[in-house]
Amino acid sequence: MDFFTRQEAARRTTRWLLAAFIASVLLVSLAVSALVFTFTRSDESASAGPAVLAGIITLVVIGCASLFKTLSLRAGGGVVARSLGGTRVERGTRDLALKRLHNVVEEMAIASGVPMPEVYVLESENGINAFAAGNSPADAAVAVTRGAITRLNREELQGVIAHEFSHVLNGDMRLNSKLMGWVFGLLVVAIAARIFLQAGGGRRRSSNGKNDGAALMLIALAVMAIGYIGVFVGRILQAAVSRNRERLADASAVQFTRNPQGLVGALLKIAGVSSGSKLESPDKEEVAHMLFAPGMSRLFATHPDIGERVRELDPSIRREQLPQRAAEAARDAERLRLAPGFAEGGGAPAAAPRPVDAAAAAQVAQLAGTFDEAQQRYAHEARQSIPEDLHAQADSPDAARVLMFALMRSTDSAIAGRQDEALRAVYGDDLVERMQAAEPVARSLEPALRLPAVQQLFPALRRMTDSEHQELRIAVQQLVRADDRLDVFECCLMLLLEGALRDAIEGQEEHGNRSLPDVADAASKLFAILARRGSGDRGSARQAYDAGIAHAFPQQRPPYASVENWPETLRQSLNTLTALRPIAKKTLIEGLVRTVAHDGKLSVEEGELLRTVCAALHCPLPPILAQSAN
Repeated sequence: MDFFTRQEAARRTTRWLLAAFIASVLLVSLAVSALVFTFTRSDESASAGPAVLAGIITLVVIGCASLFKTLSLRAGGGVVARSLGGTRVERGTRDLALKRLHNVVEEMAIASGVPMPEVYVLESENGINAFAAGNSPADAAVAVTRGAITRLNREELQGVIAHEFSHVLNGDMRLNSKLMGWVFGLLVVAIAARIFLQAGGGRRRSSNGKNDGAALMLIALAVMAIGYIGVFVGRILQAAVSRNRERLADASAVQFTRNPQGLVGALLKIAGVSSGSKLESPDKEEVAHMLFAPGMSRLFATHPDIGERVRELDPSIRREQLPQRAAEAARDAERLRLAPGFAEGGGAPAAAPRPVDAAAAAQVAQLAGTFDEAQQRYAHEARQSIPEDLHAQADSPDAARVLMFALMRSTDSAIAGRQDEALRAVYGDDLVERMQAAEPVARSLEPALRLPAVQQLFPALRRMTDSEHQELRIAVQQLVRADDRLDVFECCLMLLLEGALRDAIEGQEEHGNRSLPDVADAASKLFAILARRGSGDRGSARQAYDAGIAHAFPQQRPPYASVENWPETLRQSLNTLTALRPIAKKTLIEGLVRTVAHDGKLSVEEGELLRTVCAALHCPLPPILAQSAN
């Protein structure tokens, strides 16, 4: 099952769950209406009005509560992490265990081609656990317990983080956020009734001496029971979905790392240590379906049995061997906790990606939403090749913005002067001076590392206010247009930044329901732009265009037409093409690969542009490496 099929499956699951949630809400509303009608029908003068009104109020309460919770989660995965007591891990941390965690997450982000998520540690949690949360990769957060950080070695930690990244890439985070919002709506009905009971709602008497308050108390008690039954049904849905998604995440983590022993070791340690994977946070129930391993005991399990997961990953381990293996893993966990060794070691500079030949280029589209040990090895080297000064300055939004501008500052003094003036008009002299001071750090970056380095700035940039985001967008556009031309790197940077900020702020769906014929004009312009970027003349550009467009539109092929002002046209086309359904995006990307590789190879520049286009379409590609580099 490839990335696009998994995305389609996630969308089908979402629709099924939405239907189940709507049915649950209607049943709860009808139950409340029936309850009120039962208590009021003894009065001959009573009508069905109160029962109908009670049902409507229930619908409104559930809908508003679900909407409120869903909107609060749109602020990003950090909201969920902080609700459990999470503390953000900065790049500059002096805690070696946290530094290792941050490094592993950063390497996974580079290897998979997604923006760097925020990293959190749950300091008060001694159990071994983790989760990924957010609405999209652009606002994701990965949270890991202190118990996992201190008890897992690097290989095991990589397995856990790879598992969480599979949730990021497979669309599970958005699904989990929706489930949290929907179940919260059902919970509010029960909470409201409980508050009424605690407030003593049964103390009133009517004018005829009847204790109407007692009847209200009985109604409130019954409504509370109905609300909790609704929550119970919601938890069952969460558990059913979670078990399937966890199996897929385990399989994906092994596919990513090509090393099942890391994940097996982490699971065995959970089975062996006394604290297991349990969480102490009072809010653990809300995130139970998002965790790497069970965070609490529940009637309906959110995860497959630990032993079952271990045997699926390593069939050579027999059931009777599990207690002994778990005990050995627990002893290793305790040894690491008492005498941690977190040295990361040095590494050779990252080998720059090289052009990919035609045979390898044909497989590029299959890389979407995945990565393997070759990309992971490259990511490890790339992270170590990014200057430490750049890492150290990228923790705050202000410093990240300065570094972004320094990366974009032209080497031509005349153009750089115009860029400085544009920035000075918006931000003042101080920022321009700091940007110029940071320029040596930015210039020390290898060309192939510029875009990965930029993506590592996104967690800090996301913490800006909406007005600061808008200022940044405008400033970036002014910088790239200061020389009246736009090179591929500048275009890629602008598209990545705008896409990441838009996704983080607006939280729109990553895929739509449109087919390729619906967006033929936008698609043909995208093919024409990529064909011209990778061709030396109009004739070869037309041939490259024909090679790709024939795959996307085998019946009626839009004619080739050159594109003026290609950066703006590219942006508009991608905004339209984002609404494609995942399977249509697969066909589109396969055609784009044929276009850019028509001359028999895929250059580094073409590969970066293709990766940027795929990122804008929410189909992330890992670094495209030549086979000989693997």
